[in-house]
Amino acid sequence: MDPAHTFLAYKIKNRSRNHNGKHRALRVRVAAIDIGSNSIKLLVAETAASGTLLPLRREKSMVRLGHETLLKGHLSSEAIVQAIRTLSVFKTLSQNLGAEQILAVATASVREADNAQAFIREVESRTGIRVEVLSGVEEARLIGVAAARGCGTNGKSPRGKTLLNIDVGGGSTELSLMRGAKALMLQSMKIGAVRLSEQFLTSDPPKPKELLAMQREIEGALERPMREMKGMKWETVTGTSGTILSMGAAFQSLAYPDNESISDGRSSGPLPSVTMTRTALVPFNLHLASLSTAERKKIRGISERRAEIIVAGGQILEQIMRAFKITRITTCDSGLREGVLLDHLSEWNGLRSYRSKELDARLAGAEALGEHFGYEAAHAKHVSFIATKLFDQLRSLHGLKPHDRTMLAAAALLHEIGYAVSPESHHKHSLYLIMNSELTGFTDLERQLIANIARYHRRAFPKPSHEFFNSLGMEDQGRVWMLGGILRLADAMDRSHESRIKNFKASLRGDKVRLTLQSSRRRDHEIWAIEHKKDMFEEAFGVMVEIVMG
Repeated sequence: MDPAHTFLAYKIKNRSRNHNGKHRALRVRVAAIDIGSNSIKLLVAETAASGTLLPLRREKSMVRLGHETLLKGHLSSEAIVQAIRTLSVFKTLSQNLGAEQILAVATASVREADNAQAFIREVESRTGIRVEVLSGVEEARLIGVAAARGCGTNGKSPRGKTLLNIDVGGGSTELSLMRGAKALMLQSMKIGAVRLSEQFLTSDPPKPKELLAMQREIEGALERPMREMKGMKWETVTGTSGTILSMGAAFQSLAYPDNESISDGRSSGPLPSVTMTRTALVPFNLHLASLSTAERKKIRGISERRAEIIVAGGQILEQIMRAFKITRITTCDSGLREGVLLDHLSEWNGLRSYRSKELDARLAGAEALGEHFGYEAAHAKHVSFIATKLFDQLRSLHGLKPHDRTMLAAAALLHEIGYAVSPESHHKHSLYLIMNSELTGFTDLERQLIANIARYHRRAFPKPSHEFFNSLGMEDQGRVWMLGGILRLADAMDRSHESRIKNFKASLRGDKVRLTLQSSRRRDHEIWAIEHKKDMFEEAFGVMVEIVMG
C-alpha cells in the first residue's frame, strides 16, 4: 500500500472510531457565501432540524469579479486579490457569529475563467474556504429551491402549484420552474447584467443602436428555453438577484417619491417584495436607459455600482417577460445563499431518514442521464440500493457525510453508462460521459467525484498517473478511494444482474467487516465476484471482508 494512502486510511479509521453516530444539534449556525460576477454575498443563519432558516447577518461587497472576465475568460490578479480580501472578512464575521461551517459557491465568472482552479486553490490557501463551482443548471436549481421556499405560498407551495423564478445575475440568467422543492425545468443562459453591459453599452447614456443590439442578443439566448418550456404553465412568477431587487425598489421609489421607507439600494438587509407589471416595466426601462449613470445613481433603490448595469438587467427581465407572456412579477429576497443553506440542511435531515424509500431529488438527474445513455436500469438501481445500504450499515467505519452517500448512489446509477460507447473499457467511458454531461443536483467538483467513483468500480485502483483522479485534492482522492471501494463491492454483489442478493448485513468487528448474505437463490457468481472485487474496499479502509452465509 502506498505510504500516503496508508496515512490517509489511518486518519479516516481513527476519525470514524471516535464518531459516536449521534445526530448533530437540532440548531446549528452555518454561513453561505455566493461568489457572483457582480458581488460577493454572505448569509449567516441559524438552521433548525425542522428545515427553517433564521438569518443572523447579511453582507455583500460589490467586487465585480466579472469585470472583463466574462469577455476575456480570465480572472485578473486585481479581482482575485479583492475577492480574497472580502472572503477573509466574511470568514471572520461568520466565525464571530458562531458559524460551524462555511459553504462557498461560485457562479458564471469563475466557472468560465481559464484560471478558475488557480483561483480556487489560492482562496483555500489564503482563507481556508473551499469554493464549489456551480454549473448553470445547478445554480438554477438552488435558486429555485430558495424562491419556492421563501416566496411560495407561505413558504410551502401546495401540491400541483407551480412557481417560475427569474434570476438575473451578473454573468448569467437562470429560469427555475418549481413545484415545491422539485425542479420541473431548469435553464441557464449566458446573458447577465455585467456581461451585456460590457459587451454592448459603451455610451452613457446608451445609444438606441446599442440597446437594439443587446435586445437581439437576449432574444437569441431565449430561443432554446422557449422551445424546451413550450406548453409549460405556472401560477406565480418571482424574481431574485440584486439587480431585480434594485429594479423593484427603484420602480417603487419612482411611483411613490414621497415614501421615505423605500430602500436606498445600499442596505444589506432583507428588502420588501414589489410587484411589477410588464406594462409598467417597459416605460420604466426606457426611462432608465435615457439617464446617464450619474443620474441613475440618484434614484432611491439603485446603488452606485448597480447604476452601471441596471439598464442591461432591466432589458433582460423585460425580454423574458415578453417572450414567456408574463404579465407580472414579484421580487423575492431569497436567492442562491438561501438555496445553498436549505440544500445543506436537507442533507443533514437525511441522517434521520437513511432508509427512506423516496428517491433523493438530486438523483433524478442521474437517472435521467442513465436513461439517455440506455443504462440497464434494474441492475443500476439494485447496485445503488446495495451501495447505500453498505454505506448506512458501515457509518462507524467511514464517518462520511450524507452528501457523500448521495454521490455514491449517483455513481452507482451511472457506473455502466460507458457501455453506450463500448463494452471494452466501459468504466473509462463512464468516467468520460459523466465528466462531460450535465448532472442536475451536483456541482462541477461533485460531478468529477461521481465520475471517478464510477470509473473505479472495476479494474485498476486509483493511481497518480490517472489524470482525472490526480486532478483532485487529497481529501477528495480519499473520498474516491472509500466510495469507489464500496461501489466495487456493491457491483460484485449483483454480478449476475439478477438482484439475487436483496438482504444482507454488513458489520464492523475489529479489523474485519463481516458480510452476511441472506438469499434463497443461488449466489455462486456473487460470492466469486465479492472475493475478487473486495480488494479496493479492503485497501481503502484497512480491513478484511469476511463472507458469511445467512
